[in-house]
Amino acid sequence: MRAIGPGLALLCSCAAATGATVAVDPTVRHQTIIGWGGTANVHGSDALREQILDVLVNDLGLTGQRLEPPSGNRAEHRRWEFDNDDADPRHIRWEAFATAALDRRVAAAVAPFRRLVEARGEPYYLYVSPSFFDGGSSGSAPPWLLNSPDEYAEYAIACLLHLKNKHGIVANAWSVCNEAGNNNAFNPQVVARMIRALGPRLAAEGLPTRIQFSEGVNSGVTWRYIQAVKDDPEVMKHIAMLSYHLYGDRTKRPLIRDFARERKLPTAQTEFMGTRVDDLYDDLTDGGVSYWEHYVLCGHGNQVPSGCYLAVRHDGTSLIRYGQYWRFRQVMHYVRPGAVRIETRCDDTPLRALAFLAGDKATVVLLNTAQGTKPTTATVAGLPQGSYGTCRAVGNRPYQELGVRNVDASGRLDVQVPADAVLTLYPHAGANTPPTLTAWDAAPSFLTLPAARTMLTAEATDAEGDKVAFTWSVKAHPPGAEAKLATPTAAKCEATGLSRAGDYVFEVAASDGTATSCRQVFLRVHAANQPPVIVDLHNRIPVEPTAAGGATMLRAHAWDLEGDPLTFLWTVVSQPAGANAQLDTPEKPACKVTGMTVAGDYIFQFEAKDPTHAVDQRLTVPVRPR
Repeated sequence: MRAIGPGLALLCSCAAATGATVAVDPTVRHQTIIGWGGTANVHGSDALREQILDVLVNDLGLTGQRLEPPSGNRAEHRRWEFDNDDADPRHIRWEAFATAALDRRVAAAVAPFRRLVEARGEPYYLYVSPSFFDGGSSGSAPPWLLNSPDEYAEYAIACLLHLKNKHGIVANAWSVCNEAGNNNAFNPQVVARMIRALGPRLAAEGLPTRIQFSEGVNSGVTWRYIQAVKDDPEVMKHIAMLSYHLYGDRTKRPLIRDFARERKLPTAQTEFMGTRVDDLYDDLTDGGVSYWEHYVLCGHGNQVPSGCYLAVRHDGTSLIRYGQYWRFRQVMHYVRPGAVRIETRCDDTPLRALAFLAGDKATVVLLNTAQGTKPTTATVAGLPQGSYGTCRAVGNRPYQELGVRNVDASGRLDVQVPADAVLTLYPHAGANTPPTLTAWDAAPSFLTLPAARTMLTAEATDAEGDKVAFTWSVKAHPPGAEAKLATPTAAKCEATGLSRAGDYVFEVAASDGTATSCRQVFLRVHAANQPPVIVDLHNRIPVEPTAAGGATMLRAHAWDLEGDPLTFLWTVVSQPAGANAQLDTPEKPACKVTGMTVAGDYIFQFEAKDPTHAVDQRLTVPVRPR
């Protein structure tokens, strides 16, 4: 490997009182980055979904997704293969599969995400990971699926072929069971049997999809599963990545990393609700991961649900970001697929460093996020000569650009790192770049007539430190409305005249005098108070009740746009003759139902009421004879 600058392995020994020295050593190489991802969920209006996907791909920097096949028994759909399609595991009877539910998810969140990634000239990564939780809304694996590797292979092949034939999407990997062994029957022996059956079927269908293994609930579980199959060549030859979650034991990450290195396999961390940038650092170093996920791309609520990068507010037209979003961005936005993590050494223990090499360009991330840290001056040594953009994210606030710095032949650069901050040095091409909008909002974010005004607010930062000017405009409004902007060239601009119900679109342009970035603010004006919204109506524990057991748990969730108090009511709409279904807590969103002792379909209705409106939705629960 050719040298890319002097002092590449320089280790300075500055006293702690004068700051920290971080030495970058590209002669020591670690893993190659495959990408950053999350599960395929996006909410909101069509225009907002498009904006959210653009934010996640082009701002945050995500490149991959985890797709979960339809699961459970919900008002909108059932499990991908709720009943066995037929007795022949080599024959797919397509009408038995929940293709419509999968198609909706792919059309909304997968296909447009992939297009954005590939438009950047970067590789898109997709893996499919079904869940079979005994105590969850997904439902247990049915006996005909669990006890027949060939039926399981058909389940997977049908899903993968549908993605390919219907949507032109070929999954990189398949996980046999999300969190195998965690409240499900997929022990190592079961997973191995499924891989032996599925692997050859993938090859026979001409699918390049490989196995992602084992998606354990933590590193300890994944390590146990690895030990169970490592000497089985018929299993190992189909495995393309080793992956784990972070719920519990994290101590086996180095073992997984080292084993993967021996077998020339990449590793991944793919779920923890509430990950922080500190977890990302640990997974990159202790786990040697090439692929990393926070969890869900997009949640729904006026606060970001745990595990989501961002969320669509209940208004359906605006988004909010997870507090760690900006810290994740300090890594993900700048470290792209194909970059190689290289060695760093720091003489100040609280300060941690990551460095990555792409061609002859280096990116360095300094994390001063440990509890009780103080501001420090860091001397970064061993940098390739050239221009570097500098930026930081302090606390949970939006990131800030700090200007462009030049590194001479010495390969050294001094930077100020605040407490509770992540600072990034990234290669700068030299040409002017447009400002980055970090906020674009309306407050209030929805209106109910006769209210007719809102305050528009924008914030931006510029890589070269240029002053940013803002310009607001009205892009769309309902017929008859006369929207007016009080201060259209200010960061804050009041919009008035929103006197007609419907959707309004405002655009803000942020300019540094040379280049411009634009974002749109969507606002909905309602004619009157809005009814509650019912979501996620399903049953569980068990998802498929039998007449012998005669019971299940009904579950639903509802929210109200205005935050009005809600009341709930479950009722039995219909049931088989001779049945006597009993609702234990009909006034609560979670309600146990018993007395379903006759096989057949039971139809339940869930009603949500605010002081003005009542809405309802129905759920059909089939009860098996045994």
